[in-house]
Parts: sequence; structure tokens; C-alpha cells
Amino acid sequence: MDEELLGKDLSILLEPYPDTRGLGADLTITRDGDLEVVDGRHNLGQAIFHRLLTRRGELADIGHPDYGSRLHELIGEPNNQETRDLVRLYVKECLSQESRVQDIMNIRVTVPEDNRHAVIIDLSVTPIRSSVPMNLVFPYYLEVD
Repeated sequence: MDEELLGKDLSILLEPYPDTRGLGADLTITRDGDLEVVDGRHNLGQAIFHRLLTRRGELADIGHPDYGSRLHELIGEPNNQETRDLVRLYVKECLSQESRVQDIMNIRVTVPEDNRHAVIIDLSVTPIRSSVPMNLVFPYYLEVD
């Protein structure tokens, strides 16, 4: 696979904010004090997280009305099978717009034992010009404390 096809971008560290249970983001810096970059598969993984966590329509003012996902529409919904099916549908819908994803192999949505207001999204995709899948796992909170 040609790693250049997957692009390069600034490295953005996603970390949970304890007071909102959401994901925050911050630029990362090298030991020399320069902005760190990610490329190849790491860049694609970061891009997928950002695409899923961005509300569809949020970037319309800058020319990207369809970028993002509809996951935010499920905040406040009960964590039942119907909602988890919608999570999977919205993730699939969102990933189908990512041109660097050749195939969506699997999207699994489960409930963590320690938080009934969250789901764990476990997905496998195949990047373009590759036969080796990528796996990504992250929590999504249906309620904000």
C-alpha cells in the first residue's frame, strides 16, 4: 500500500474530559517543541475518529455540509438494541463518505459493563490499496453527566 495515499496531518491527541465524558483534543508536540504530525494509517485512524465525532453539518459554513456523522442525534436516547443499531448505521453511513476507506469490514457496538450510558464502537476497515485491515475502538457516550 502507498502510505502517501492516506495523507499527513497534525497529530491531535484525543483524551476524555472527566467533567463532560466527551472527547477533547489537543495538538501534540515533539521533544524539540515542534508540532507533531501523523501519516499513513495513523492519519487515517485519526481522520476516522474526527469524522465520527464531528456533527454532520457542523462544517457547512466552510464548504463541507456532509462531513461528519449523525451520532450526536442519539445523545439522550436509551441504550437499547434499537439505539445500538442506529449507532452502527450512522457509523457505516459516515465511513462510506471517507474516500480512503476501501471496505468497511465490521462495525460492532457493545455496552461496557461499567457504564450503561455508553457504547463501545469497534470497527474494522480496509484502507485503499491495502489488503490489511485497520481496527479502531472507542467509546461513545449517550448521556453527558
